[in-house]
Amino acid sequence: MPRHPVPASLARGFLTGGVAGAALSALVAGIIIEKVPLFLTGLGLPLAYIALVFVAGMPRRAREAAVVPRLALARVESLRAGGTETGDVPVEFLLTVAPDGAPAFRVQVTHHVNLIDLARHRPGDLLVVEYPPDRPWRARVVPHPAPEWQRRMTGAVVEPAPGSALVQPPPEGRAFSIAAFLGLLLGAAAVVALFRVELFTPAPVEETQTSSSTTVTSTTSSSESMVIESSAGRAEGPADLVPDLVGQATKTLDVGWPRAWQLTVVQAGGAVTVRVTVTGPAGSASLVVPPR
Repeated sequence: MPRHPVPASLARGFLTGGVAGAALSALVAGIIIEKVPLFLTGLGLPLAYIALVFVAGMPRRAREAAVVPRLALARVESLRAGGTETGDVPVEFLLTVAPDGAPAFRVQVTHHVNLIDLARHRPGDLLVVEYPPDRPWRARVVPHPAPEWQRRMTGAVVEPAPGSALVQPPPEGRAFSIAAFLGLLLGAAAVVALFRVELFTPAPVEETQTSSSTTVTSTTSSSESMVIESSAGRAEGPADLVPDLVGQATKTLDVGWPRAWQLTVVQAGGAVTVRVTVTGPAGSASLVVPPR
């Protein structure tokens, strides 16, 4: 039966999900914005959390280790070997455990058996197991029981327990899963919110100038004018406002966020032609000012 979620269990689930979400988000964001410290934080955060959980669990493990295990006879209901063909073989046993003065129950345990001794274990055989009284699903086979228990196994009869008597670790429950999922979302969202400027601000435009003719210049007399025509509209302004016209081109041409622009002014025989080329994620496009 699912155990009732306690606040400590819910907090652990929320914290685990939060660390996982923050670590994944930091790794992805660090790659996108090319920030090495953020990427390393995404790698180190789970390791630090594992170390913290280990240290925090030391008192609980000490209390569990102080519990005196209980010994009992167990009947082998079924067994399944697997893993390797040499040395010790891991064998999964389904056992009926018959403790003194308590109801019998079933439990699944894994016990390593030498390959030579594997044929000696058969359904119906008796073994000696030990288990914590408060956690019977952690039972384990005693490989070399004391002489007293060896004598008890001789002639003892253990009746099979019903399948419904199988003991298993109690699940965390649905509330634990919900808490972990909420922590995952909030952890990822926190990292994105902290670095939203770097993630969603376009890269600065790079200014370049190249030559495609014998004479190239970016300025003309203030008395002249320049006209930019495209399917999106028409803009006119003085020649000394070339930067403003470039800004107009980045808004008029549909190439996505502009990554670079190129301004080419060609003078041939007194006629001046200006081409503004904008490059972005969607490709390149240009506006041409008719010769003057």
